[in-house]
Amino acid sequence: MSYVRRSARFAAAIVAATVSLTACSSESDDTAADGTRGVGLGRHIEIRAGGSPVLATLWLDSVQAVNCTEPGSLPPNNGHYLAATIVLQTSEAYQPDSGWWMSAEDFTTENGEGKQTGKGIITSCLPKHRYLPDDFYLNDSGYYGIVLIDSASEHGTLTYKPRNLPTDVPGWHWKY
Repeated sequence: MSYVRRSARFAAAIVAATVSLTACSSESDDTAADGTRGVGLGRHIEIRAGGSPVLATLWLDSVQAVNCTEPGSLPPNNGHYLAATIVLQTSEAYQPDSGWWMSAEDFTTENGEGKQTGKGIITSCLPKHRYLPDDFYLNDSGYYGIVLIDSASEHGTLTYKPRNLPTDVPGWHWKY
């Protein structure tokens, strides 16, 4: 490995360590009745299964209402389409066969009273390149895209519960 590449990896490791420390300190003490932990928009979370190494780091950049642009798109069943924009960075330890990946089905929305108002869906509402891949990822790689939510409200709480991780990983939620 060249000196330049090794130096770049070392610098990336320092940034990643700083991000990890930020992630740990950025999570709020807001734990919901379902066990999910509250996180502020733009704050990093670490995806890991139990005592495993970190599989990925992600953050929710924004949640906003969108109008469908693709021909033949169907209107939302619940009233609004929301685009949850996600930035995802897999770790060197992540392997495609590790059993974890993100899917729109892992996301739901709730109103202020805790009632589910929507869920993540897969539909051809927006151009395909706008969506976060919902397939296996490569290790040490970055991804950016949206998860589409069909929701009754434009404001509330977005919850991510990874269904393909052990039950000791209850998930996270964000107010939007």
